[in-house]
Amino acid sequence: MIPTIILASGYHPWSSHHISIGPVSSKDDHYRNLLFSDSSPTPEHLAAFDKLLPSLPDPISLGTVLSELRSNLEAFPQAMLGEVGLDRACRIPYDYNALSRELSPFSVPFDHQIVVLTSQLDLAVQLSRNVSIHSVKSQRATVDLFTQMKAKHGEKWTRINVDMHSCSVSPETWRDLEAWRHHSQRNVQRSPPPSL
Repeated sequence: MIPTIILASGYHPWSSHHISIGPVSSKDDHYRNLLFSDSSPTPEHLAAFDKLLPSLPDPISLGTVLSELRSNLEAFPQAMLGEVGLDRACRIPYDYNALSRELSPFSVPFDHQIVVLTSQLDLAVQLSRNVSIHSVKSQRATVDLFTQMKAKHGEKWTRINVDMHSCSVSPETWRDLEAWRHHSQRNVQRSPPPSL
């Protein structure tokens, strides 16, 4: 039997810092505003930023990302969206291509990850594409996002399959999600989201 190969396209949370949600500014401004958005930089963080910046690509606008993603998915009608998601544990490496990656002290802000992921999920629903979702240390946020997507897209959300990859939800939450999704697919009156 010949194995089935499914193509996937999407922006992983580990590279979501390359995406500018607002107008694309200079490379320095984009990463400085993104990585220092929640705090005043210490001298150590400024030194780490100066070391990291040369290895980072120029930022790309979210609109451009979504346009390219739509083109990729439309070019391959069986392709799925993925791997996309949320990750509270990852830190940006100084050199992603190094054999032994040295990690910077910086993480992609979680609110930024959510905007990038939500935009990609909206596109997956529009195109009726299954999704591979990475969810590390993001249990509550992932469940909340599924609830929001169901409220926003209704039955269209329940028509796509979601593959949880690198998933750190508890077995109890997983059972709740499965029960809630099964309940939602039967078009029963609005069921509450799973409790955590």
